[in-house]
Amino acid sequence: MKRVVILILCIFFLQACKEKDIQIEIPDSTGNVEAPQSSPSDVEIAPSKKIPILQLERSVFHSVIGWLSDDEILFILMENGEWTVQSYTLSTETWKSIYATKTPIIQGEIHPGKEMILLHTSSNSSSAEVLLLHKDGYVLQSLLFESAEIYMNWNPENPNLIAFSTFYEDWTYDTFIYDGTTQNLKTIEVDNPFIKWYDDNRLMVFKWNESSLDGSELLLYSIKDEVLEVTNWNHLLDVQNLGESMLYVTINEQQDQFEYRLEEKEKNRVYEWTSPAVSNYSEWVMPNMSIIQPDKLMILQSKKSGNKDEFTDKSVLSSFSLDGTKQFGELGDGPIDCSPNGAVCLGGYEKENWIQLDPFQEQVWLELKE
Repeated sequence: MKRVVILILCIFFLQACKEKDIQIEIPDSTGNVEAPQSSPSDVEIAPSKKIPILQLERSVFHSVIGWLSDDEILFILMENGEWTVQSYTLSTETWKSIYATKTPIIQGEIHPGKEMILLHTSSNSSSAEVLLLHKDGYVLQSLLFESAEIYMNWNPENPNLIAFSTFYEDWTYDTFIYDGTTQNLKTIEVDNPFIKWYDDNRLMVFKWNESSLDGSELLLYSIKDEVLEVTNWNHLLDVQNLGESMLYVTINEQQDQFEYRLEEKEKNRVYEWTSPAVSNYSEWVMPNMSIIQPDKLMILQSKKSGNKDEFTDKSVLSSFSLDGTKQFGELGDGPIDCSPNGAVCLGGYEKENWIQLDPFQEQVWLELKE
């Protein structure tokens, strides 16, 4: 969302937020919804070594949401005034319609558990609807917001917990915690709307230094007690809750390095590494990453530190887990989205590139015809 990107630069100027009316709708039943047929049991469960080719009309394609399984990729398509969420099965080259609506779908997200899908829809600039779908297509819950500009963070371990921040034209915002188990939507007061889940009871709040190049301090907000807890983490650029582990990324300005710490939650195992730090003059540019398992991720890291605008070299795609790291090959800059088994990644700003890891190969797989 373009405006949300602008709002990031204005976090420190945002003032106290105002109460807004939110409507929550819980469908009475799912009996009237016809669930799509499941895939045949003999379908190959992982993509073939052969790189697929898929052609779509540019006017029909909206976006690729991501991997629903190792063999299914979820799309948002629009044709004849109808917006649909459809899965494409790689091994059978077949489509399955999951959900359809006349309301434009702004974005979609798949929960790490692969059972639920979150859709942000909006037909105007002053309201939005957030839908929680089962992967078979029926609506589990629906929330109506007064603002179309929404930041969302989904708890990676508990799909019933979602944090929302809604933004308004006067630069104010509201922040909410939604518990789908109780259908309770709670307003909270935090100084930074871009919160993340630390666990089921606490949220991560980032207190940025005067210069964003100095990183932030990590605070933990207790949902029950409504108080902030100080941590020992400073100079933070990012924190990712992978599920079974936490990833902390800090900046070491003296050595021009990003410093990573992957920490297991239960057994306290730790793996640490560094990579060259990259900036765009006013802020650090975080490497693109994709979480593939609760304790494993892929990261596309620069080979040298410096200013991003001056780089012509490709970056190195590597996997990281508590057991160590493995390098696969070099890629150009851009987002990545990897399959749950880590065998394939989608790259490019429209996820149009197929990145096969063994053997390493990159090729356009999604061809959009004008």
